Amino acid sequence: MDAIRTLVLSGGGGRGAFHAGVYNYLLKAAKEGVDEPHSHVWFPDIVVGTSIGAVNGAAIAQGISPQRLENVWLKLREKDIQGLPPGMKFLARWVAKRALEGMIGVPLERVPPGRATSPKAEEFWPPLPFLPRWVSEKLTGRWLNLLDTGPLAKTLQDEFRLDMDRIAKSDPALLITATNVQTGERVIFSNRTIYDRATGERRKDVVPGISLQRILASCSIPIVYPWTYDEETDAYYWDGALVANTPMGAALDAVRDVPVEVPMEVVVVLMTPWWEAGEVPPARSEALPDSFGEAITWTLDWALLSSFRERLQLVEAYNRLARRERQQNRSQLRYREVKTVIVAPQDFFPVARIIDYDEQSALLIEEGYKSAQQAFQRAF
Repeated sequence: MDAIRTLVLSGGGGRGAFHAGVYNYLLKAAKEGVDEPHSHVWFPDIVVGTSIGAVNGAAIAQGISPQRLENVWLKLREKDIQGLPPGMKFLARWVAKRALEGMIGVPLERVPPGRATSPKAEEFWPPLPFLPRWVSEKLTGRWLNLLDTGPLAKTLQDEFRLDMDRIAKSDPALLITATNVQTGERVIFSNRTIYDRATGERRKDVVPGISLQRILASCSIPIVYPWTYDEETDAYYWDGALVANTPMGAALDAVRDVPVEVPMEVVVVLMTPWWEAGEVPPARSEALPDSFGEAITWTLDWALLSSFRERLQLVEAYNRLARRERQQNRSQLRYREVKTVIVAPQDFFPVARIIDYDEQSALLIEEGYKSAQQAFQRAF
């Protein structure tokens, strides 16, 4: 083994078509403009996914072909992912439909109670204080989240064809993240038991086992979607991106049995523009946000990037220690060298694309392919 290959897929909802383009490039058998070791198929030994990255990551770990993953994304539409919660009544539905039409171009219908994932709310919301409570409830209903993920649960089976038995037995290790609603702690679900590389003890923050519920949990964007209950851990989960959009540390523990002399290559796929110090930033970043929508987009993207920047600095610190060990010709090495390759779009994706699934996916796929090609040519 020349290097351990790790693919980290960040969250981003409808932006996830970008992952499909990246995956297509990684599995290309003849890559131009890169060195010989990287000119062939680059298939990951470890896949780490958050939110929609957990969905695409599960499909990749299962062995989906790049063409099929792209075709799934080209077919997906908003109704395949979400709908209005069943507890939302007439007035709230009317307002939600008009708002969604303005944001994503289409209204969404209410998800039938038998297919819905939304919990029952104790109070109705939003309140209408100028009307009696019973009238207000009749108009707005009781609901805790803006959209319901019942359609997504069906799509994971019907379109992505996720098979938990195949994922459990897959060659790549799969790690997906979620956030415990009641404690705020990050939890990782994995198709492997992961042991701490320093102590040899099983990591308490990594729960063995991948299920459709756990993949759904990783996608449960707070407020937008309902939390997801996991029976085995008896806990409720929100989207993993809430606390860790691009976790990398557990990937190092996933290969603790591989000699530390073997380096790791980590391809991190972001949904936000990225530039290194000294590089020319995107033209749009030279100005300030010029609308409320852009302000939300920038705020969300920078918040998601902040944890990654810290992790990248930590990786670079360990790399310095690894290089020092090798320069000193130590007989026993403690630190594995990690090369990080960042694949990112050239410009910001509008925040509405998080819940927007439409024909624009073709452009995202194309951009993902080109961004991966440019990143590999720079890195290798």
